[in-house]
Amino acid sequence: MKHGGFSWNKGEPPNVKDFSVNLNPLGVPKEIEELIKDAINLKVYRYYPQYNYKCLKENIGEIFDVNPSYIEIYNGVSEFLSLLTDEYSCPQPNYGEYPCYNKYTVKEEGNSYVYDLRGTKVITSNPVNPTGSLIDESEILEFLADKRELVLDESFMDLSDGKSFRNKIEEYPNLVVLSSFTKSLSIPGLRMGFSFSIKQKVRHIPWRVNSIANYVFSNANPKKIREFLNKSKEKVIEIRDNFEKMFPFKIYDTHAPFVLVEFPIPTKIINKFLIENGYYIREPEGFIGLRDTHARISLRDDVQDLVKVLNSLSPKTFKLKS
Repeated sequence: MKHGGFSWNKGEPPNVKDFSVNLNPLGVPKEIEELIKDAINLKVYRYYPQYNYKCLKENIGEIFDVNPSYIEIYNGVSEFLSLLTDEYSCPQPNYGEYPCYNKYTVKEEGNSYVYDLRGTKVITSNPVNPTGSLIDESEILEFLADKRELVLDESFMDLSDGKSFRNKIEEYPNLVVLSSFTKSLSIPGLRMGFSFSIKQKVRHIPWRVNSIANYVFSNANPKKIREFLNKSKEKVIEIRDNFEKMFPFKIYDTHAPFVLVEFPIPTKIINKFLIENGYYIREPEGFIGLRDTHARISLRDDVQDLVKVLNSLSPKTFKLKS
C-alpha cells in the first residue's frame, strides 16, 4: 500500500470507505465548494494563474497570520519535498516520502512513540504520520537554538490539538514549516501546499498551482476558514474520544485526525475481510519501525461503522482473543 489511498479503478475513484486517507471529518467547506463552481463558471481554466501568486500568498498569510513574503506556494507539499536534496535525518516511524540519508528509529513507550531530533539537518512531520505523536516543544526549540536546520511538516497541525511553529520562523531562520489545505479542507485533488520560512532556499517552476486552485484560495474568506478549522479540531477530538471507547484492540495516543492501532494478527488479514465489506485501513507497509500488526485509521465521522465491522470478526476464524 503506497501513499495516496485505495487505488482508482478504470479512471474512477474507489467504491470503498477508505480509512487510509486522512482528511477533515467535516469534509469540504461549503464556501470552498461554491468557489470551485464559480471558478468553473468563470472559465478561469482558460487563463494562466497569477505568475507570482501575490493574491494567493496574501490570503494564506491572513488566514495563518504570517507575513506573505515568508510564504511560497507549491503543487502540494509533495512538490516541495521533491525539490529537496537527500541530506536530512528523519526519525522513524514517519512519512515515507521525505528525502533523507539517515533514518533512525525512535522509542516506543507504552501507547506512544517519543521522538528526538538527531543530526544537523532533520525533516519530520508533526504531528507525526503515522503515529499521531507530537514532538515535545522543548526538543524542537533546543534543536533550533543550536542553529541546526529543521523542516517541520505540519500538514496535520490544523486538525490537531497541538501547537504550530509557524510563528517561530522569524526567530529561527533555520526553520521551514510546511503546510497544506489537502488534509484540513479535504481537497487532495486541488493540490495546494505552502511553506513558511524567512529563507526560501528551494527553487521551483512557475505556474505550479493551476488557475482553479489559485482562484479558490485567493478568494476564500480568511475568517470563515479559521472558524471552520477551529470547528474541525473540536470534531476530531470528539471522534477520537468516542473511538477510544469503542475500539477493542490497542490504541496509541494521537494528536492527529488519525489513530495508530495494533491488532493481534497481521493487518493484511484484517484488510482482506474489510475490503469484502467495503472498507479499507492503512497497512504498515512502507513505515519503518511499525510491526505487521499495526494499522493507521482515519478518524472519519463514520468511523463507528468501521468499528462495528471489526467487532464482527470471528475469533475462531481469525484466531483473535475474545
